[in-house]
Amino acid sequence: MYQRNRKAYRISILGILSAIILVQNFVPLLGYIPIPPLNPTIIHITVIVAALTLGTKDGMVIGGVWGVSRLVKAFIAPTSPLDLLLFTNPIISIVPRILVGFIAGYAFHLLKKKNGKESIAMIISSVLASLTNTILVLFFIYIFYKDDYAAALNIDVSTLAKALGAIVMTNGVAEAIAAGIIAPIVARPLKKFKSN
Repeated sequence: MYQRNRKAYRISILGILSAIILVQNFVPLLGYIPIPPLNPTIIHITVIVAALTLGTKDGMVIGGVWGVSRLVKAFIAPTSPLDLLLFTNPIISIVPRILVGFIAGYAFHLLKKKNGKESIAMIISSVLASLTNTILVLFFIYIFYKDDYAAALNIDVSTLAKALGAIVMTNGVAEAIAAGIIAPIVARPLKKFKSN
């Protein structure tokens, strides 16, 4: 009976979080904040909540849902020419999103085991997972599309690394702070419900 309840709980949470990801991805202003050149996101928080609540593997599953839906959106409803250029590449749209779930779940597990303080482990792993998304997306953009991206920003390629660093320090840090605050607040009651 207990095992069946846990399985039903897991499937319910996975379904709800997958639906939230799809709504955030396709309904304007719910998942992405329109601040060019790259729209900052809050969708990573949903992935982090999945990893903190259900574990690393399920965090990666929800990250994969985000990545695939981002890829589809880039093809069918791009918000800018950059969307079509960048996010139709699965390495940019999918890989960092799966790794958000991996880092959130794995870091949480390690930190909780090391210091025993669940709240601190949640905050730190949320921040690390958020930065994983920002840094990897920008790194892959630099590797695959640096010339096109520099042209879109109207800057010289030689200064692109600095511009991407500035994005990490602004959008990336803001997203990480939001994740460090919001994800633990949402995940904590879900974990308590799981243990009942």
